[in-house]
Amino acid sequence: MNAEQYKIKDYSPKFAKKTVTVMRKVTQRAFGELADDSFDKQVNHFKNVIAKQYAMRIVTSFNERTIYGVVIFDQSHLIELLVDPAKKNLGIEARLLKIVQQQSQGVLECDTANRQLKRFLIQNEFQEVAADHLIWRQTSL
Repeated sequence: MNAEQYKIKDYSPKFAKKTVTVMRKVTQRAFGELADDSFDKQVNHFKNVIAKQYAMRIVTSFNERTIYGVVIFDQSHLIELLVDPAKKNLGIEARLLKIVQQQSQGVLECDTANRQLKRFLIQNEFQEVAADHLIWRQTSL
């Protein structure tokens, strides 16, 4: 898959159900206490809490029918980076991470116990400074 086959877009409420579907496929900590709630409750929480609290970018198919990935962040924290397992290793994670790094003020923190995400972040210049706590600092050129 190359960049011509997908689009990176700002999150919009019209993508809530498709975004939650990706989050459920990945089954990371994205829902916290809501992990056992119904799909509709998770969508409602996503639209009314997560989407209002954080910035997000999504990766969609060109026709916007499918969501391949989502990144949730603010200027200093990478909250979640999720990519559909069927689309892993296609560069989507790296593209989303680069967007977050560019939006940051040169420092990002991420708290995650997910081994795959930790490994990916460490490969991309994050350092684990405490158990499940990683930090990235922009290096000067």
